[in-house]
Amino acid sequence: MAKYTSISSSSQLEDLLHSNEYTLIDFWATWCPPCKAIAPIFEKLAAENTAEKKLAFAKVDVDATKDIAKEYKISAMPTFLLLKNGVVIKAVRGADAGAIKKLVGYARKKGNGEQTTDAEEEEFSQIDFGGATA
Repeated sequence: MAKYTSISSSSQLEDLLHSNEYTLIDFWATWCPPCKAIAPIFEKLAAENTAEKKLAFAKVDVDATKDIAKEYKISAMPTFLLLKNGVVIKAVRGADAGAIKKLVGYARKKGNGEQTTDAEEEEFSQIDFGGATA
């Protein structure tokens, strides 16, 4: 069963980003109750949707890897970033399971080379993911 990668260094994250078309990163903290609440959902999504070279999942403990959190300007936990070829394309601030599932569905479909409809593209571009900006 596939799962997420726990990131412990910038170089490890860079390797993951360069090895996958899409990467969903969960920025979390051990002291954060919403982070703990959403963790099982993120882990289930990772187990069900990881696709080699297409879609990877990672968790970044903001206290253990402050340099990475600073690089991505993380100011609230949890924050989820969806990156395509290493570039942030969307962010979800907060434990919004529905929004995170939409990110995964979009990335999975695109990563598999499937066409998205104009309506899907519009929905993806217009959804307010907890006030976060990409």
